[in-house]
Amino acid sequence: MSIHVESLPICETKVDIIIPVYRGLVETQRCLESVLAFPQQIPIEIVVIDDCSPEPELSAWLINLAETDAITLLRNPVNTGFVNAVNRGMILHSDRDVVLLNSDTEVHGNWLDRLRRCAYSDPMVGAVTPFSNNATICSYPRFLQNNPLSTEWPLAVLDDVFACINQGLSIEIPTAVGFCMYVRRDCLNQVGYFNALIFERGYGEENEFCMRAMEIGFRHLLCSDTFVYHHGSVSFGSETKILCAEAEKKLLSLYPNYLNLIGDHCRRDPAKILRRRIDTFRLANSPRSKLLFVTHTWGGGTEKHVRDLADILESMFDVMVLRPTRSDGPDGISIEWARNGEEFTVYFSLPYDYTKLVDFIESLGVVRIHFHHIIGLNRQILQLPKNLNLSYDFTLHDYYPICPQYTLTFEDGRYCEEPNVDGCNACLAKRPALWGLDILTWRTLFAELLTGADRVIVPSQDVLERMKKYVPDSHYIVLPHPESIVSNCLAPGSLNGELKILVLGRLTPAKGLYRLEACAVDAQTRGLPLFFRVIGHADRDVRHEPYIPLSFTGPYDDAQLPVLIARERPDLIFFPAQWPETYSYTLSYALCTGLPIIAPRLGAFVERLADYPHACLFDWDLSVSECNDLLVDFLRRLSSHMVDSGI
Repeated sequence: MSIHVESLPICETKVDIIIPVYRGLVETQRCLESVLAFPQQIPIEIVVIDDCSPEPELSAWLINLAETDAITLLRNPVNTGFVNAVNRGMILHSDRDVVLLNSDTEVHGNWLDRLRRCAYSDPMVGAVTPFSNNATICSYPRFLQNNPLSTEWPLAVLDDVFACINQGLSIEIPTAVGFCMYVRRDCLNQVGYFNALIFERGYGEENEFCMRAMEIGFRHLLCSDTFVYHHGSVSFGSETKILCAEAEKKLLSLYPNYLNLIGDHCRRDPAKILRRRIDTFRLANSPRSKLLFVTHTWGGGTEKHVRDLADILESMFDVMVLRPTRSDGPDGISIEWARNGEEFTVYFSLPYDYTKLVDFIESLGVVRIHFHHIIGLNRQILQLPKNLNLSYDFTLHDYYPICPQYTLTFEDGRYCEEPNVDGCNACLAKRPALWGLDILTWRTLFAELLTGADRVIVPSQDVLERMKKYVPDSHYIVLPHPESIVSNCLAPGSLNGELKILVLGRLTPAKGLYRLEACAVDAQTRGLPLFFRVIGHADRDVRHEPYIPLSFTGPYDDAQLPVLIARERPDLIFFPAQWPETYSYTLSYALCTGLPIIAPRLGAFVERLADYPHACLFDWDLSVSECNDLLVDFLRRLSSHMVDSGI
């Protein structure tokens, strides 16, 4: 990787680098050592203000450094607050531009020369801020986030990349960010200094200053070819959030439109294209091979598997995920860098941008494609392996390759039992396939795709046997989804004369939503001691409490599920699914509880529960009343067992 950084014209007027210090010996040492390590073409003076630090070692180190004439040290006999300390530094030389630099920052290369060039790119520039890992609207790689600095891209390398790739580029921002802020003297002379009466301790003072400057016509810029590391919150520690909240109230009292201004900037995010330039360079120069995952945008188990797999492969591969930009049409797609801490996403419109898409994937150096799902995608995506001359795998998460009704169900969610071709075409007449194909053409299209794959990965033996009936010649591999769920054995609830039945996940008709509603209605009608509780939500409206014994918690995060299950103290976990599940992540969580599980004798449930000692399987098409009778009988047997055991 070779990067050329352009030299800048020499300026004879000094610039003051103002560094207020209060806490953090190690951070302050790193900051000053980085400033001293890189001489600038601009003549500088480093002005450090020791604002009566409570750390004697820090003050002593600054005194020793000042004795070498490396810095100008101003010492406050009492703590005057961050803003007064900054103002003391800015007032010191009334003819100089200033750079306000937090003591927990680190700089590299000709950082200040680049900031100054940006500051003088227009006569009305007032303040300039560089990119940083932790700088709200100037943050990289994730906008508005505190980003840890990657070990693969340390400050020295990353700043060189910014200097080369974004050379001379800038965008206007509504406010500079105070961790590193170049301020021109002509702006200070007209606007005045920071308002220490209102923002004595810090936070908000630079925003208020920038608003004053904008009122008289000054602009503020993000210097896009400079990157400065910022640790953050060293001086204020746990008080940071409180100070930020107080500062926001004060700002709004002075400038009621401030948040609207910031909100508009964040919605437009004009710096995105500049971040993407850096992302693209880093991707192209990553030492890891690139994989392209293709999937849908519906979330659920497929999305979880894609994310889990990307995390597992992260040390060896850069995983790029291609998916539709919307679920109701095949016009647009996005490609996301599925790496923790990254936000890189690019967009293409198909079919018009297909050639650009192929060129982009080639430029990344992708070595393999892994199809997970193609629902919602333009049919051109199926041509990628051929056009890119790449090998590929296909993981089956449902039955989309053999039926557009990917769960093999009727409209009401019941298993269709896989009828003959006439039956399938009759179904498609009511619910057409994505591209208007009949069932034989559909299966022929996907059979070609599956047989061309190096591996067709299926998560259960049931999927293998079902798929072989339609596409017998593919190279199938049975490979359960990788998981790392910790066992959390629970005791059944206290009963209290009523069976608390827990159902997990987002419920659709195929997942048994209508069956569950019907079970609750039957229990209400017959006065059965059954209560159904869903950790999750329904994808459509059904009856629930207080009308029938059925309630929903609402959406949840997967990481919360073990705690949510334990909190409910259920007597058993019930799976009312009406389709042949291919795997079921929620079943994995249920298995870790040790609680009784009642599930249909259909799909992956059969093999996954074969060795589970507390499983009860029932015929998937069992009537609702028979299903409830089964649950009541289980209640009786469980009550009897508890009595016999003296529980």
